[in-house]
Amino acid sequence: MFKQILLVASCAVSLSAFGSTQTWDFSTFTENGSGDGNTYSGNGLTLSGWSNTDSRDQYIESGELDYASGYGLTLQNRDEGGSAPDHAIDSYNNKDWKKDYDMVLLSFDEAVNLAGFSLGWAKESGNNEADVTVLAYSGNDTPTLAGSNWGDVASAWSTEAQIDDANAYAYQSISSSASSKYWLIGAYNPIFGNMGHSIGNDAFKLAGVKANSPQVPVTSVPEPGTVLMFAAGLFGIALRSRKRQA
Repeated sequence: MFKQILLVASCAVSLSAFGSTQTWDFSTFTENGSGDGNTYSGNGLTLSGWSNTDSRDQYIESGELDYASGYGLTLQNRDEGGSAPDHAIDSYNNKDWKKDYDMVLLSFDEAVNLAGFSLGWAKESGNNEADVTVLAYSGNDTPTLAGSNWGDVASAWSTEAQIDDANAYAYQSISSSASSKYWLIGAYNPIFGNMGHSIGNDAFKLAGVKANSPQVPVTSVPEPGTVLMFAAGLFGIALRSRKRQA
């Protein structure tokens, strides 16, 4: 009987230390700087925009983020003008007809597990939806995107979702067990896992994200004394209950 109570006590101590869920609405964020390389920040999260826009559309460069009221975060990369869908997070690129894959880097103050994201406007070949790629950084240092290519990113980041037809003006949950300070959300890019989705025609505006704090105990192993004290208390209650019944 005491072993069963000890097991219950251990579980109770562990469960009490699990993290909480937090939502970020990008309409409340503050813009830092202007033009290519600017950022948006708020409540422990900084956003920056990136796309493969060097002279050969091979290497990654920073882009310009903006917020369209009522729609969400937009990204204009260095190859684009201001017409739709050029001012969205997209893979269209109407300038030279090459595929520039836009992505937004989410840099959290602490490691989180990304639970999902909310889209504003979205478009895929005329439909109100878009295919979306979600990545988590698996390294221990600070990631460097400038001057890399998406193949480099694929080797240092883990693909957490390749979503087909995420709807406009809706929340999209993802199923991931990853915990990281750095996440990327962008237009579907088959280099991170070819799902057979159509490519080069996805665009959306990112309204916000939801994330869980790491689901680990505050102390990696509960203190034995704490567990034993809790178990002893439960044992005493059970013993008193049996005496009363007798």
